[in-house]
Amino acid sequence: MRELLQKRQLITSSDCKGEIHLILGSIDSNSFFARIKSIINIGAIPKIICNDKQLSSIIDSKFPNHDISVLEKDYDGNDVIFHGRFEVNNVVDRVYLYETDSVKLNEIFNTCQKNRIPINTYQNRNFSTFHCPSTYIDPENSGLQITVSTDGNGCLLANRIKREIVSNLPSNISKTVRNMGILREKIINEENISSSPEGKKLLLDYGMLDGDDCWDNHNFNRLSTKINTEYGKKLKRTRWLSQFMEYYPLSRLADLNIDDFAEFKNLPIGNSRNFKYDITDDIISKVQSKKRKIQSSISLIGSGPGSLSMLTLGALKEIKSADVILADKLVPQEVLDVIPSSTETFIARKFPGNASKAQEELLNKGLEYLQNGKRVVRLKQGDPYVYGRGGEEYLFFKENGYTPLVLPGISSALSSTVLSNIPATQRNIADQILICTGTLKDGKLPELPTYSPTRTTIFLMVLHRIDEFTKAISEHGWDINSPVAIVERSSCKDQRVVRTKLKYLPEVVKEVGSRPPGVLIFGNAVNALVDITIDEYNKYNIEEGFREFEIDAEQLLK
Repeated sequence: MRELLQKRQLITSSDCKGEIHLILGSIDSNSFFARIKSIINIGAIPKIICNDKQLSSIIDSKFPNHDISVLEKDYDGNDVIFHGRFEVNNVVDRVYLYETDSVKLNEIFNTCQKNRIPINTYQNRNFSTFHCPSTYIDPENSGLQITVSTDGNGCLLANRIKREIVSNLPSNISKTVRNMGILREKIINEENISSSPEGKKLLLDYGMLDGDDCWDNHNFNRLSTKINTEYGKKLKRTRWLSQFMEYYPLSRLADLNIDDFAEFKNLPIGNSRNFKYDITDDIISKVQSKKRKIQSSISLIGSGPGSLSMLTLGALKEIKSADVILADKLVPQEVLDVIPSSTETFIARKFPGNASKAQEELLNKGLEYLQNGKRVVRLKQGDPYVYGRGGEEYLFFKENGYTPLVLPGISSALSSTVLSNIPATQRNIADQILICTGTLKDGKLPELPTYSPTRTTIFLMVLHRIDEFTKAISEHGWDINSPVAIVERSSCKDQRVVRTKLKYLPEVVKEVGSRPPGVLIFGNAVNALVDITIDEYNKYNIEEGFREFEIDAEQLLK
């Protein structure tokens, strides 16, 4: 029996423009003509060798206006090294073999292997060095391609999985892909970023370079010490674009324009302990809003860590009854999808370097909607009062005449332990829990707690500065062999749990990359329910994915 778990295939995207792709053999299969079409579509040149007198006329009728060479003869092994391009010594670039004759099959396959020519033999994996997986190519030519392979376990199944994936994409996905490409080129060219080695390095960190779709970079949300320098300001729009791509709903990316990357200027200022304001304007706004206060309302709602199954019924009811929703950028697509299409939704532009101004923009938008008689829901990730600025927002709206309703949400600080199979407390292992931030308002590290072997300590907002944090906490007396788990995108389908030790932490984060948002969990509870070994030969263990049960949000409210 084939060992399914031991075999893996490398799926690549190849530039085949101008290549010679040789097709050998029978035309009995429907795949024969489909293959010719696919070769033409990728810009390669099909060359066919087949001893069939009718083939030329059939090719002319099926593919008019295409230069397809047809040689009506029996083929042999030497054809693959005689009919290619001059610049590669006449060796063909790829071979598709449609043949059942075992003698010829062996001859062709052996010649291809000796000359390192990729060969695909129709319905015969044992004589193929590559195969063509089920691929969706965007008919609107946005550049989007989605490839699915079941590694030979059923082409029919691969096609079905592909259809399932494509059917769940937003209807405007073509516009999204094109728009992101246009904005990327415009911003990079206007700022002339790629002209310097430092600029190219940052483009790599932000996922803005071509040619590598396997991207998980640990520098994506790294704290920038140059954000206020001239060079940092120059790179700001590029960094914001990467944040839009990573966090915003796919359907909304289609309508972004270059103005969305402008600096915040002339924001209306409301009444808050954190903002300057004109008292006269404040009094006028309160007088103007008195008539509307009966229908106006503001709710601060925790949306939980990400999964719809962890959204409370109270939060769901508020979402469904809102006129306007002001959402954090980290509220995931799954939760945003339950917002009625008729409800106006604004997503915070809290990107590196503009978090304070974006928060100011969000609060004043909320105040403006309230003054116009709207039911406003401020949708926050996790719990509003656990490192979510919920207290500041409560005071802002209360001091402007609108006392918010606050509904709790499941905080990732605690849900991440359960969902990564870590008992935050367990007898004889962990008898206390401590939740900390890794970054203060001014960007500095907070005062670090002392180490306790019987405590589960959870740090939020720290992965972007993991080198500095690890050094500081190690110097603060923490056991460098303390177990630690990195839990990213807790409760989302792409949840990832990486278990390691404190002393390996920066090295591991650099190797596996970053998938924000994430939390760090320290303590012996990390490995209490799992049987793994972390040492110098095996420095980390990764667990991927989270499967939740399906939720019918509409049915829950009936």
